[in-house]
Amino acid sequence: MNYSKKQIKTEDGSTTYRMEDLKENYHSLNGAITESHFVYITEGFNFWTQKNKDRECNILELGYGTGLMTYMSFLEADRMNRFINYTSLEPYPLTIEEVNLLNYDQFFENSKDLMTFNKFSTISWEETHKVSPHFRITKKKICFEDYKSQKFFDLIYYDAFGAHVQPELWEPELMKKCYSLLNPGGAWVSYCSKGSVRRGLKEVGFSVYRLPGPPGKREMLRAVKK
Repeated sequence: MNYSKKQIKTEDGSTTYRMEDLKENYHSLNGAITESHFVYITEGFNFWTQKNKDRECNILELGYGTGLMTYMSFLEADRMNRFINYTSLEPYPLTIEEVNLLNYDQFFENSKDLMTFNKFSTISWEETHKVSPHFRITKKKICFEDYKSQKFFDLIYYDAFGAHVQPELWEPELMKKCYSLLNPGGAWVSYCSKGSVRRGLKEVGFSVYRLPGPPGKREMLRAVKK
């Protein structure tokens, strides 16, 4: 997906990229950091940890994008003293130069002693790295459709581009794949709240919950495997 990218500022002061040809942004214009934290950390990881005391969490992310969500999960694992095994899929990674231009480190000044965002972004692909006592990560350059796993996950961060860009990723067939990859009680979370996606999740067996969305968005979805 070699499209030209324009850097844009979002409402919380953080930046993201917009692909003008596709009319799609990597993050919400209402706040890249705000939305990512609300949807995936608060309503995803924190939701799961409240129901699973003292267990490590196996997370699958689709897709890595700028690495912002991954880095915030890394910080949250340390803050909560909980171990995360994190797998992130991204068929078209940004370059290190593109990531550094976002200047996310300015928003995480208190985390530099643990690891800066820019340093975190240099973690190599296709290898497993234990980057702290609380976080192990594997980044894979692969489409979700082609991904196979021998292990199961507790949490799926579903952060694909919108259906007008990647319609195949929002079809019931891939919701079924998500269901099959989760442990019982595992959760799927996404910024998306489309009715067709909600129905697809229910169709494959999830219990689906419409939740209040992050700033600028009325709703989001969380689905739990029965």
